[in-house]
This record gives sequence, structure tokens and C-alpha cells, in this order.
Amino acid sequence: MEEEPQKKMDAILTELSNLLAELEEQPENVFFLRRQIVLMRSLGMTAEVIDAYAKLSSLIMLQEEEWLTYLDDFINNAVKPLDVTAFMDIMEKYVQAERDYLSPSIILQHVKFIITCFKASHNPQSSEEAMEIAVDEEVSAFLDIGTTRGLIKVAVDLGNGLLNESQQLWQLWIDWELGLLEGAKGTGKQEAIENVHDVYLQRLAIPHSTIDQTTSAYSNFCSTYCNEEYEERLVKATEISQTAKYKWSGERRAGKSREDFELQILYATDLAAQAQVFIEYSKWESTARIKLTAHGKGPNVDITLTRAVFERAVVPYAKLAAMTQSSLDGINLQLQEQSKSKKSKTKGKKKEDGPEPTTLAEQKQMAEEAIRAYKDAEAGIWAKYASWSEETIHAATGTEVRKKAVRAVPHCGSAWADLFQDTQLDSLFDTALSLGLLFIPEGRTTEITELFLARAAYEARLASVNVALGAVHPTLATITRGLETINKVNKSGDASLKLEKFALDWAETIAPEYLDQTLLVLDKPIKSRSSSYQFALLRANVEVRRDDVDRAREIFEKSIQRTDLDWPEAIYEAFIQLEVVHGSPQTLQDTRKKIEKEQEKLAKRREKAAAEASAYQEQYTTAAIHGAVTGAVDAVMGDGEPKGADPTQEATDLAAAAAANILAVPAAVVQSGKDNTEEVHLKRDREHTTILLNGLPKGCTPERIENFFFECGPVRETTILVDEDAMHDSALVEFKKAEAIPDVLEKDKKKFEGTPVSVSMLWRSTLFVTNFPREMDDGGIRNLFKQYGRILETRWPSRKYADSRRFCYITMESPAAAQEALVLHGYKIPGASTNFGLTVLISDPSAKTKRSDAANSTLFIGGLNNKSTEVDVKGLFNEFGTISHIKLGWDPLKKICKGFAFVEMSTEAEAKAALKLHGTQYKGKYLKVEISDPNHANKKSQEHKPDQAAEKRLRSVRLSNLPEGTQEGLLQQALEKIVPVRRLEMFARSHEALAELESQADVGKLLLRTEPFTFNGNEITFTEQHKRPPPAKETKDDNRNDRDVKLSSAPSGPSTMFAPRAARKALAKPRPTAVAAAKAVAATPGISQGQDDFRALVAAKNKQREEKLNSAREGSNTSGEKRKLEDGQEGEESKRTRT
Repeated sequence: MEEEPQKKMDAILTELSNLLAELEEQPENVFFLRRQIVLMRSLGMTAEVIDAYAKLSSLIMLQEEEWLTYLDDFINNAVKPLDVTAFMDIMEKYVQAERDYLSPSIILQHVKFIITCFKASHNPQSSEEAMEIAVDEEVSAFLDIGTTRGLIKVAVDLGNGLLNESQQLWQLWIDWELGLLEGAKGTGKQEAIENVHDVYLQRLAIPHSTIDQTTSAYSNFCSTYCNEEYEERLVKATEISQTAKYKWSGERRAGKSREDFELQILYATDLAAQAQVFIEYSKWESTARIKLTAHGKGPNVDITLTRAVFERAVVPYAKLAAMTQSSLDGINLQLQEQSKSKKSKTKGKKKEDGPEPTTLAEQKQMAEEAIRAYKDAEAGIWAKYASWSEETIHAATGTEVRKKAVRAVPHCGSAWADLFQDTQLDSLFDTALSLGLLFIPEGRTTEITELFLARAAYEARLASVNVALGAVHPTLATITRGLETINKVNKSGDASLKLEKFALDWAETIAPEYLDQTLLVLDKPIKSRSSSYQFALLRANVEVRRDDVDRAREIFEKSIQRTDLDWPEAIYEAFIQLEVVHGSPQTLQDTRKKIEKEQEKLAKRREKAAAEASAYQEQYTTAAIHGAVTGAVDAVMGDGEPKGADPTQEATDLAAAAAANILAVPAAVVQSGKDNTEEVHLKRDREHTTILLNGLPKGCTPERIENFFFECGPVRETTILVDEDAMHDSALVEFKKAEAIPDVLEKDKKKFEGTPVSVSMLWRSTLFVTNFPREMDDGGIRNLFKQYGRILETRWPSRKYADSRRFCYITMESPAAAQEALVLHGYKIPGASTNFGLTVLISDPSAKTKRSDAANSTLFIGGLNNKSTEVDVKGLFNEFGTISHIKLGWDPLKKICKGFAFVEMSTEAEAKAALKLHGTQYKGKYLKVEISDPNHANKKSQEHKPDQAAEKRLRSVRLSNLPEGTQEGLLQQALEKIVPVRRLEMFARSHEALAELESQADVGKLLLRTEPFTFNGNEITFTEQHKRPPPAKETKDDNRNDRDVKLSSAPSGPSTMFAPRAARKALAKPRPTAVAAAKAVAATPGISQGQDDFRALVAAKNKQREEKLNSAREGSNTSGEKRKLEDGQEGEESKRTRT
């Protein structure tokens, strides 16, 4: 067992030895330095770790955790007791750390260190912390009260821009001052009191989140130590704090204050959410346009707060990059271990379990790309910070910010390029390359290209470049070195060809004497140049301008013969143009033949590639369908035991099945067992076929818009969104087919009737918002989101089926505005009845999952024992398939099962297979297993309750004259501002709605309302639900043969609304009840009929039918005679035989 630690130690020493050898060649490589720190720390080499940290911190910015570890090591390794030199070295390290990322933790440690050293020098027995750090007499003499106060103030002032965290820093200072006050005596006590006053007043002049608590604490202090001057002191403090309070919560721009942003940051759920808030926050602080008021004036820029916001904004991205880098280091170690095990593995030895190398390589690539994305985002913030500093403060300040930026984001070539100056070019350039951070992710050439291009451009601009005869020009040397470096990083070269294009332009226009040397450099074969149609065109045009047509022809001939040329058609066209202008008829004809020959080869290659892709797709789709069908059949038949499913393979199968539904309709038919062809072809796909058109001139019509998109495809529907306050209108255009969308998006920035318009997918500008409080209506939502851009439309759901629906869709004026509004994700509305953070997301249709029919795959299980658990239920149904979810009826008080459960299976087939458990005995009880009915609780009783229906009618009111396009949700919101609404249902065709109110009093309030109710420009009229008269009582007439029913309320004319439908002629005489019914319908009272009339009519018919039956039983027709008609005549027509 002792051999294992020794082997591990030997491996660490071997790796460290190799690493030190590499560091001799690349002493500034960041990856090597970080790895050196890890290895040396594992060996207990603290002094060497400190030296490595010192080297690393001089090259790049360290993260907060790295600085805290470094400082702890540095302090613990210092001489004891601390002398002045050691004390000043530690202080310098804190200052250096505070110049990097703005960190409240580092400043807090700095202040604690100063106070601890002060206590150790003046009263070492008074503090346990002071016992940990001992200081000599020189430090004690240096750290008098005045010096210590100055050091603390400088450190605390660094955190003034941290509006949430600065109170913690200041609290250390005021506690130290109060401690001095407690120990002061005589005249020293009054001086200590004045010092405390000064500290409080300085704090009240700075905006911070706890300014009210600070004011209260100062009030208590004044009442204790200077009660006679209390009022004077508090008046002065109030005057001083007014500006700070205004900056904290009173200064509002674009509908937000600093307090709002700080609360958003405080409640942000993760670093990514914090980063989004900081981006908006920095824009709020720095953008002059936002600061202008209605009078054209804006507040003075607070440089301290703005700089603090910028420096805080980069921290989340830096932390995310550091976390990802930690994961990347772990992946690299795994790859190294696998590489070692692969080399030491003998033949025939079984391969060890572990992640596949390919999987680890993919994870490494993903981690590197994530780091690059985070650093690019951070670099963007640094660039904005530098530009703002130059414009607002001074050009030198902008340069200082750029110097900090290259330490923070040395991964970005653009950051280095912005900093290049005359005197620092060489040192900066070499440092940028030596760090080794420009090359991630592996194979990326963009940053290196930017770096070399910036240096080459700088050298090309120098007018006084003296080049010795036969020497290489510095610009050409830089280009050559850049191309070689790029080739080492990526064998294929740089796909953008930026250096090549620059070299050709420079050599032709500025340094023609170096053109031949430049062409020799560029003619070296490399994939990025050889397969690029752009480089072939540039290179051939240079030869044409040099009057070397043969060389240009040779370049084109080589290009068209390459099978990897990215755009052959462009070369074909240029080659023919060359021969038309500079060639002869014979060369033109030869060229056409060559091109035709190459076109045939190209067509065959493309045909072969298409066939392979089609075969692969067909094979993939067939396999997916076969797997899905086989799985469903196995589940239904219950054949064999279920096998564990691989989540990755399951996701792949689902994706393939989705593709099969689109590409092959018969597949959907096989899976569902019914014909879905019509549904597949006819179902509207609004999310993928609707675009947002902005910038339309006022008064535009749908016909003109459809003409604009005529060549793209047929338009299904066009909705124009008119905004009276805007200079332009917008429109929503839905196309019939998704295939038209690519051509439609090409219309972006094109002119519509002379005006440029913007075209974007509607969902990119649409936000899904939920989790807002119940009392928030459309106006509140608009006020909250309008600060991020113009709101074109809001859509609210109907609440007639579920009053708890609390979400809406907001269409912003552009995708950029929608992205900016995402900062409200997680925002908690102050004073709201619910304390949930808003959910604000882009309404991405690709993220929408297909609705599963959970109702058909969910089982209700009854008859369970009261001791049953979820594990027991899972054991019952495991054999029938995959269980998605189990919900056990549980009594939390008695801690027992209520005897039932709901089990959701993954498919409907598995749920049906599990029905065989119905009636089986389990723990002494018979189980009840059936498909769950989700509407069981909502189903109405079969028994008719006329009293409830009548009461509901008394509480209902009808709304008329609704405007076109009315939304039920918005109408209900408007109505609820007058009376409480229980349910509202709209009838679009008749422009009416039926509102069920809470009580009859609410109906009266609405009907007696004197003020008109206007909705979307229309005045809405309210009418009471029509009161139907009760059924009429039947009157017996002396003439019993007619048996006519005389109703008290019948139709006013020959209406057939409730008349029985016409039937074929019967064989026998017509029934008297039909005659009576017809007479009843033809009656002519003076009011309109309704449901009560119909019920009365049916009751009368039933009574007539009953009397007729009784008469028949008495023997009136026992002789078999034919029935008499009402008029006493036989119906000869009724003698026909029935068919």
C-alpha cells in the first residue's frame, strides 16, 4: 500500500521536471505557470508557489480566489514578527490585487489586515486576531492612529462604487473609530468624537443601499455623545445625504434607478443573469442619450459610480471563464492519463473502463469554445469602458483601461490591437504571443490574425522606414511570420485570408518593389488559399494588372481542377471574362471546353454527395421508425422484461421520429394507427412562417405589403400594427409555407416604396412573460417593458376555462429590444402581492416541446393499502414500461397513504398494457386500475339544476358593439376595473360577449352606470340576459277533438325556429300530436319565443301523446279500423306501402 503514494509522488516530480524544461523555453506561458503552481503546492513548495504567483500576476489578472490564496501564502510565509519591509510588501500585494478585478472580499481582507496590525502594535493582548500577526517596534511606530486611519480610508474608498457591499467595508472602519472613542480620555475623547462625526458624514455623502440605517445610527450616536447639538448635527447630515439618496433611488432614467439595478443584481439567480443586468446597468450609467430629460438637460456624470459599474460588469464573465477553465484542466488531466495508459497497455489486455477519448476531446472543444465566448463578452465590456473613459475623462485614462483589458482578456487579439502604441509595440506584441492564450480553442486563428494584421498595418503606416538593400521590409517580415504562425496553429490556414488580402494591397499600392517577394510568400501551397475562390480571383487580377495574362490563365486552370474549391462557378465566370477581354477566339473556345469538362465532373460529385446524403437520411429515418414501432408493439404485447434505456439514444430516437413525421407521412400513420396526412399538411405553423416588418410608411395597406413579398411566396394573413406615436408602422406577415421564409429574410434592409424596412422572424422579437402578480394588468406590463423599446403588441390568454392563467406574449419593435428586455428575467416587482421573480424569455418555437397526451398515459390506481409507498407502486408498474412520474395520495398529518395514486407512463401503449392489473389482489385489497380522467372533478352532474342556471342568468350581462380583434383577456381586465368578473366568453362573429359577474348587485351596478364604457375606441353597451317567461299552463277546451294547446307565449309569426323537422309521408294517418304542434307554432301572441316556450311546447306534446295512448287502451281502435284524420276524412295518400 505504501508504493501507491510513492508512485504518485514520482509521477508528480516527473511531470514537474518536464514542465520546468518547457518553462525555460516559454517562461511566460500561462498554462505552464498555472500547472506549475498546482504541482508545487501538492509537493509543499510554498516559496516556489509564491514566486510562480508573482510571475503570473505580473502577466495577467488573477481571479478573486487566486488572489486570496496568494495573499494568505504570502502573509504566512513572511518573517515573524513583521518588520516594516515585510509589512510594506504585503501592502503592495494588496494594492496590486485591488488594481485587478474589483473585489469586495480582497478590500475587506485588506482593511482587516491593517486593523489587525494596528491592534497587534498597540495592544497585542486585546484581540485574538492580533495574536496571529506579530509586528516589531518599527511597524508599531509607523502605524500610529493617523497613519492607520489614512490607510483604512484609502482602502474603504476603493469600494465606494459597490453600492450593496460597501457598507460591510465601512462598518470595519466605524467600529475601529468607535473602539478608539471608548478608550479615549480627556481632550482625546472630544477629538475622537469629531473623527466619528467626520466618518459618518463622509459615509452619508456616498450613495449606498443602507443609507437609511446609516442615518439612524448617526442619530443614535449624536443623541449619546452630543445631545445639545443634536438638531444642528442632524440638519447638516440631512443636507449632506440628500444628493446620495437622490443618486440611490431618486435619479430615474428610462424608468429605472440605481436601486432597481442593485436589487436585480442582488436577486439574480446565477452569474449569467448578473452579467445581463450589469450590461444594462453600464449602458444606463454611461449613455448620454439616456441621461437627457424632456428639457434636453441631463444630470452630471458620476465618474466613480460609472467606473465601478463597468469594473463590476466584467467580473461575472471572468468568473464563468475561470469555472470553465477549471473543468478544462480536469479534462486535460484525463486525456493525459488515457494517453499514458494507452502507451503502457500490453497486447491482449482488456481496455479499462472510462470516458472515450473522442468524448473527452469533444468536451475539451466545448469548454474551450465556452471560455472564448466568455472572454469575448468580457472584452466587449472593456472596449466600451475604454471608449467611455476617453470621451468622458481623458485619453490617458482610456489607455490605462486598455492596459487593464489586455491583462484581463489576453485571449482577444482585438484588445491587444487597440493598445498598440509607437513605443510599446515590440514588447506588447511579444507578450501577447508568449502568453499562449490566443490559440484557444485549438485551431482558432482569428485572434492571431488580428494581432499580426494590427502590427503589419502599424509598420506599413510608418513613413520613415529605412530598409537596407536586399533586406526584407518589416511589414513583409510581419506578414510572413504571421502566416507561419497561423500554419502552425491550423494546417488549413486562416479561412478569412485577411493577411493575404492585406499583403496584396500593400505590395501593389504602397510597396510595389516588394510585390515579387510578397507573391513568393503567398504562392506557397496551403489549403485555405488553394481552395478559396477569393484568393484565386485576387491572385489572377494581380497578374492581369502586371500584363501577365498567361500566369493568370494558369492560376484559373489550376483552380478549376481542384475538387475542394469553395465556389467553382465564380472562377468559371472570371475565367471566361479573362478570355473575352484578353484572349483570342481560340483560347475562349478552349476555355469553354475545359470548363464544360470540369462542370460535368462537378455535377457528378454533387450528385454522388446528394445520393449518399439521401441514403443516409433514408437509412436513419427507417431505423428510427422501426425502433419506435417495435418499442410500441413490445410494450403493448408485454413481450419479455423491459430493458434499461440509454438517455442519449432515446433522445436520438425522438429526434429521428420527429424528422420522420415531417419527411415521411406514412411513418406517422404507422405509429398512430390513423391517417394524419391531412393534419400534417394543413396544420398552420405560425411560429416559423410569421415575420415582423418594421419601418413601414404610414397608411400602408396589406395589398401593398403582399406585393412587396410577391416573389417570395403566397401570404396567408397580414396584420398591420398602427402606432400613432411612432413615425412608422409595423406589420405581421404570415406566409403559407415555411419554405418562403429564407427569401423573405433577404428583404431585410431593402427599400419598400423608397423607405428601408427591417425584416425579422416574429418570435425573435416576442417575449414570453409569466410569474407576474395577479393585480398586474396590460398597462403595468407595458410600463415595465417600454423602457427597453417600443411595444408593438401584447397577447393575453383567455381566462374562461382557468382563471389562474397568468402569462402573456409581448412583441417588441426589434429582436435587439427583446434581448435587452431579458434583464427583467428574475426581477421581483417591489410591493407585489407575490414574491416570485418574473420569467422573461424569448418565445423560441424551437424550444417548444410537443405536447404529450399525458391524459391517455396516466393511470389512476385505487385500493392501495395505507402503508403503500411510491417504491411499492413503482414495483407494481415497472414491468409494463418506463414510469415518468408517480403521485401518491399522501396524508401529511397521519403519515399514511390515502389509498390511491396516479402513475404516468411514458407512452399510451404502456399505460394500456398496465390495465391488466385491474382487479388483481395486492396486500389484501383488490386494485382499481383505469386511465385517469383529468376532467373528472370539473364534470357537471347529470342532474339538471334549473335553479342554478336561473341564478347564473341573473348574474350575467351581455356586452355588444365590441371592436374587431378584441382579446378576451384584455376585455376582462378592462371590465374588472369596474366590477368583479367570474367568467367572460366572447362571440367574435356577432361582436358580443357574455360576462358572468360575482353577484346580481354587480349586474345592477353595471347596467345603471352613467359613464360610457369605451374599449379600443368603441362604446360598449350592456344589456341584461333575456328573462325567459315560465311555461304556459294548458287550458282544456270543450272541443276535445282538436286538443290544441293554447300557450301564453308563442312566436309572433310563422317562425319555424322550434318546429319539428319535416318527415317522409307515413303510411297511416298523420298523428294528431304533429297537427297540434304545428298549430301551436303558428299561434300569434305578441312576444318572441325562447327556451321556456320550447319546453312548454314539448310538455304539451307529451301530454297529448299520453292522452292518445290512454284512449287507445280503452279500445277505441281495437277493431283494426283505420285512424281518422282530424277532419274526419281518410288519407288516401297514406295507403302507400312503407319502404
